[in-house]
Amino acid sequence: MTGGAPDAVGRAVPYRGTGLLHGTMTVEEVLSVSAIDRVTVLGSAGQPRLDTRLVACGHVRPQWQGGELVLAAMPAVGGTLVPFEVPEPTPCCADH
Repeated sequence: MTGGAPDAVGRAVPYRGTGLLHGTMTVEEVLSVSAIDRVTVLGSAGQPRLDTRLVACGHVRPQWQGGELVLAAMPAVGGTLVPFEVPEPTPCCADH
């Protein structure tokens, strides 16, 4: 499998390299060991440097965008990045 079958909103859950994305890796390592084509950072116009560290934690859900598998990330502590989608999100307004 090189890409990944999209779910209902375009996320690829099974894709090449998904099992290798654990711990802290550079963006370059993420791109080289997986089917992910590009990493974007929320609130940033450009792409992160290849030596930027990404804390993967085994939950990396890229999304198909324009024929590319793109991982949306967000800034974290110490200049690292983390995937935008977290394993157990807090439901917004769940008790309202």
